Amino acid sequence: MDIKISNLSKQFDQKEIFQNINMTFHEGKINCFMGPSGIGKTTLIHILLGLTESDSGEVQGIQGKRISAVFQEDRLIEHLDAVKNIKLVCEKAVPKSIIEQELAKVNLTDYQDKPVKNLSGGMRRRVAIVRAMLAVSDIIIMDEPFKGLDDVLKKRVIEYVKQKSEGKTVIVITHDGEEVRLLDANVVLLDRNTEEQILTIM
Repeated sequence: MDIKISNLSKQFDQKEIFQNINMTFHEGKINCFMGPSGIGKTTLIHILLGLTESDSGEVQGIQGKRISAVFQEDRLIEHLDAVKNIKLVCEKAVPKSIIEQELAKVNLTDYQDKPVKNLSGGMRRRVAIVRAMLAVSDIIIMDEPFKGLDDVLKKRVIEYVKQKSEGKTVIVITHDGEEVRLLDANVVLLDRNTEEQILTIM
């Protein structure tokens, strides 16, 4: 089923983040979540992930669902190599060779036997993306996942994400209209011009 958010509100330290948000993310589709910086997009997905509680409102469509994520920070286990980081979220039967094949699909090869703390930012980002794609999940949530990738590499990684997430519900926070086009995504836009900050499908 779709993920439906009804009258969702959140404050931090008496500062309103958003109020009475209503929105829908379509099941089995890639949904790009857009809006100005600081408007509460990351807070909202943290609520979906169960990392933050809302003050009021309701979220339907995630109960009992398995969710994988790419955060703004890579959130890797720094002393482990790329394969071992990904292995942590895979089914036990997935061999090292399959993980290596997946990393090659995002043009990541020079990582063997290196702790991820020694990899570049773009390499770490791709490890985090492959990890989310290989985790057992029904829903994938990604917060600016392609930030820091050059245009050629971004296109390759986006194509990989589209292939690996086919049939799943995907939410991608982005500020980049080109990413929306490449992902062939629905757009969910947070509009500051409405008093209740209603999210609408474009």
